[in-house]
Amino acid sequence: MTRRYLKVFALGGLFALTACAPQSEVRQLHQSVSTLNKEMTQLNQETVKITQQNTLNKKSASGVYLLPGANTPARLNSQIGMLRMSLANIAPNADGTRLTLRIQGESNEPLPAFSGTVEWGQLQGTTQDYREVNVQNQLINAPASTLAPSDVDIPLQLNGITPEQLGFVRIHDIQPAQQP
Repeated sequence: MTRRYLKVFALGGLFALTACAPQSEVRQLHQSVSTLNKEMTQLNQETVKITQQNTLNKKSASGVYLLPGANTPARLNSQIGMLRMSLANIAPNADGTRLTLRIQGESNEPLPAFSGTVEWGQLQGTTQDYREVNVQNQLINAPASTLAPSDVDIPLQLNGITPEQLGFVRIHDIQPAQQP
């Protein structure tokens, strides 16, 4: 059933019930329909972002794209093994955007110390024909883990871009840290 038919059905039921229901129940029903509409809109937006993220990652020869709003990890086969990466705690601050890059190792071994590159910017165009705009980058370093499976949270400061402007975060060149 499409969303349009679902909305028509819900609204038709709402009007039918308002004729014989007390006003408090009608208000509660209105609130429920409003909440359902908001949740459906959020779910649709998240589905679009997940689809875009998956499409970008299929086209990527190296590295992995993470899109704010997708709320879904992406996998990267790196020099230190298979990793699951996701974004968390995306928030504005005075210099741009603050977020946490969560990296999880998929093996039963602790992650070694590693470095990599994080790029961020805006996407223009369609998923099939896009351009990365206002791209910036920074190097990241993570210490070795002592536990397995490993989870590493790396706080990032993305200067010059607000959370609303942030179109993508791309992680690439993950490699073991150089031993002194």
